[in-house]
Amino acid sequence: MVRKKGSRGQGVGCRGRTILPAFLITALMILLGLVSRGRADYSFRVDENASAVRINKDGSADLAYHLVFFCNEDGQAIDIVDIGMPNDSYGLSSATASVNGLPLSDIRVSEYVKPYGVEAHLGENEIQPGKKGTLDFKIHVETMVYPDTKDTAYASVEFSPTWYGSKYVSGTTDLAVYFVFPEGVTRDEARYHQTPFTRAWVDSSGRVVYLFRNSEASPSTRYTFGASFPRRYVTKVFTPPRKNPFAFLLGFFQLINGCSCNFLFWGFLIGIVVLNVVRANRRKLKYLPPKLGIEGVGVKRGLTAVEAAVLEELPLSKLLTMILFGLVKKGVVRVASREPLRLEVVTATLSAQLDKLNPYEKGFTNALGKDGKIVEKELRETLVDLIKSVNDKMRGFSRKETVAYYKTIASQAWDQVGKAGTPQVRTETLSENLEWLLMEKESDKRMQETFSSQTFIVPTWWGHYDRSYSAPASVPSPGGGGMPSISVPELPGANFANSMVSGMQSFSNRLVGNLTGFTAGVTQVTNPPPVTSSSRGGGGGHSCACACACAGCACACAGGGR
Repeated sequence: MVRKKGSRGQGVGCRGRTILPAFLITALMILLGLVSRGRADYSFRVDENASAVRINKDGSADLAYHLVFFCNEDGQAIDIVDIGMPNDSYGLSSATASVNGLPLSDIRVSEYVKPYGVEAHLGENEIQPGKKGTLDFKIHVETMVYPDTKDTAYASVEFSPTWYGSKYVSGTTDLAVYFVFPEGVTRDEARYHQTPFTRAWVDSSGRVVYLFRNSEASPSTRYTFGASFPRRYVTKVFTPPRKNPFAFLLGFFQLINGCSCNFLFWGFLIGIVVLNVVRANRRKLKYLPPKLGIEGVGVKRGLTAVEAAVLEELPLSKLLTMILFGLVKKGVVRVASREPLRLEVVTATLSAQLDKLNPYEKGFTNALGKDGKIVEKELRETLVDLIKSVNDKMRGFSRKETVAYYKTIASQAWDQVGKAGTPQVRTETLSENLEWLLMEKESDKRMQETFSSQTFIVPTWWGHYDRSYSAPASVPSPGGGGMPSISVPELPGANFANSMVSGMQSFSNRLVGNLTGFTAGVTQVTNPPPVTSSSRGGGGGHSCACACACAGCACACAGGGR
């Protein structure tokens, strides 16, 4: 009750007028408080965002989340949690969730996260303002493994853990993503994509695990992590449907013309556009200038295997692998670490063999930083110089005849290895012809076919590639009492081939961060696009419609946030 000074002696009527407004004001304040409370928006932190992608043999995956929320004091209680899904192949019936260990029974298709998402209703277990809560969530997704666009022998998974709208979420999050590879995949065979893993190990069941972690991540930012592995370890790889980029134009032209007589004209016009796009994409992979296509006479002899591979325009990843293995064989470079990949120059050997190295081999060693990583700018310049050198050497000679000539040399090298009678001779032949063997376009497949039924003595240079063979044990000589002899281990051909193939594939994908961008950096110098009289620029982006690039298309899409 509110009174003015000196009003004690007022009558009932006066008191009535005083009490009624006070009551109404109090009720109104309470009502406004409730309305204000009801209108409060979500405001929270995501202290932890841990997810696991367990890849199954059938190409599906089991996803698990461990999310720790803190509801800010000024925010609405967290009553629903949205989680983005990779695609629409998830089974809602397979979803389970709990908050603070208490099971939740109400899990639905999200009304907020589009195009793919689910929402877990916390019910009476909602997280109140000023309180922390932990949500654990699991679900099965049928379609997770896709073809690797960089290696047809590999399969790929890319995944973006769920994130939330910046208008709702604040602070940073401890982001952790676990990739559990299918059974049988080895650490040498597994590969990461653009973002390196933080840690890798083999779990108690024998499965390789990658951990990607960022303890200071933004909870409102999309992070994408990817990994690849040989596709033989899964029974099913899903091919994403191809979209026709000209479907809209075709429909538009049909609409504005309104008659079929113009269809052939517009079809012809669109066909020209498509042809030009295809030609432009092919040109990006060609790093030799068109003038080399002007045929001379005769074969250019004396090229190295790497130079012959340039002439054949093998992928730059193949060239880098050939150069690297050639240097490993010579003892100039050794593999210090495979995970992550670290290389180091053997200074003493480099000094002794410097005069015998090819210019591109010297350039490769110069491109190795002190941390064992490639300095891409220097490596790119090395390849540009190599391509220009081959171009100069081919003046006046027939490219077609020269390519055929060196293909014959590579084929003969494979025949020699296959026909070698003893493991010792076989290993010597392999070492002598290593670069020519790698020049084969399908050298991986050829190794598996040729080596599987044979036995190899470990080459002396093998220790620079696989450090477990870098210090063979000494054993007494057969005569006894004499000088000790070095025991040279033998490897079954299948093991030898698998190790070589996995090593080459691993190196070719890890030497540079973005092989497509690296290749473009080389081709724009050695084979620049033709100059046009006008140009058109533009920008673009992607929505949360699973717009994955690179080697897979299984990204979890989420956004907004509740």
